[in-house]
Amino acid sequence: MSLLKNESFRIFFSTWSGRIGLSFLILLTAVSIYTLIMLPIPEVSARWNDPQYWADYPKSSPPSWVNIFLDRKLLETVNLQKENIEIIGNGRLAEFLVTYDGFPREIIMVVNNLKYSSRPPVITLHVIRPDGYSLEITRLTVPPPRPDEQPPYTRFAASPERILMGASDDLIREVYRLYTERFDASVTLLKIKQEGALKYLFGTPKDGEITPLKGVYRFTLTATQNDGQLSVSSFQIVLVGETYGYMGTDVIGRDLSLGLVLGFPVSLFVGVVASVLVTGLGATLGLFSGYFGGKVDNVIQRFADFINNIPILPLLIFLVFTFGTKLWIIILAFVVFGWPGLTIVTRSMVLQLRESQYVESARAIGASNLRILSKHIFPNIAPFILAQIIFLTPSFILLEAALSFLGLGDPSLPTWGQMLELGFKNAAVYLGYWWWILPPGLLIVVTALTFVMVSMGLEPVINPRVRVVKTR
Repeated sequence: MSLLKNESFRIFFSTWSGRIGLSFLILLTAVSIYTLIMLPIPEVSARWNDPQYWADYPKSSPPSWVNIFLDRKLLETVNLQKENIEIIGNGRLAEFLVTYDGFPREIIMVVNNLKYSSRPPVITLHVIRPDGYSLEITRLTVPPPRPDEQPPYTRFAASPERILMGASDDLIREVYRLYTERFDASVTLLKIKQEGALKYLFGTPKDGEITPLKGVYRFTLTATQNDGQLSVSSFQIVLVGETYGYMGTDVIGRDLSLGLVLGFPVSLFVGVVASVLVTGLGATLGLFSGYFGGKVDNVIQRFADFINNIPILPLLIFLVFTFGTKLWIIILAFVVFGWPGLTIVTRSMVLQLRESQYVESARAIGASNLRILSKHIFPNIAPFILAQIIFLTPSFILLEAALSFLGLGDPSLPTWGQMLELGFKNAAVYLGYWWWILPPGLLIVVTALTFVMVSMGLEPVINPRVRVVKTR
């Protein structure tokens, strides 16, 4: 047996499709296992479908690595964050240093889960520019305690407090004061409001124009409360640029790299589980149909012919639309309507095997039907069944992607098909958001081709005639 296994592996690895397919399969499996171990799937899935979570992310931004191919570099989004801050009385809460050389689209300050024990604090954000000038960007007055409330007073716990500063009147006045008093520039409040206060905050006057002021910007958060204790779970300052992350963002700001990574285990789970169940059901019915014949054969074959002639995609759409877009319903529909083809093929193989001499000999010595099926017939068709599991997997992956593309996938789990559907729904192709369409489409194709190549590598193992042809 070990010699046969070694020979099968040698034949499999002698084909280029087997080597490439197995390499990609190992890579896909490794990424899926890493995702399942490192990411809390329920929490991340809920986060993926929560637009509020992505409110601070840039919208429809390409990945940061596109700057490698561009002459004019796009500004990257910068996320500055500090967690678990505690002070007593007045003091500095956080300080961030960032090197910047352009005009951000927006500056967002996020305060999450603030607690104070005495007077309501006032949170102030200052920035010191590379030229040394300091400006107060924004000020947050924390709501005072209610009459029936006891300390410590909690604010912004259920929903973080977000402040967008780009159109802030306070920032416009601060920038106006800087440019008129320090730079003696001819600007008006209306002009700053029309062109954007952030342009003036991150710029400097030069030859009658505002050019980017390159260098290190120091952001400082301070609290004024006179006395008492103050704690904050997290402070976050987001300088919204033109690019973000490794794979960009969609129209609501979701990090597409997160959706792409989560798509690996979901796609493999759907494909492998559906193919194993379909192959198990189809092969079992084919074994019984071919071996017992008679009425058993007629009932199974007529039922298989009936199911096999039903158009599967429209029926899947109807079932999913009627019973809900849950992943287990989609897999169940795959199993119910995917077994007939394998049953018919398996039956034809069993019809030949049951008339063989070793099966007749087993019957003559009184072997039971179950023993003949398990010991003499099944081992001869096992390589074919294994190949069918691998061969059917890409079909179910593509079918699930098609359902998701039609908007009938499980909305609780991000999949590559769903990403494509949302991209087409939001006109990503026409708007040129290629990073939203190409990566999930390529991953679907690569995953399907991986199993196809593994199947091609297994073909000479289970079919000696193909092996002989290739050897010649």
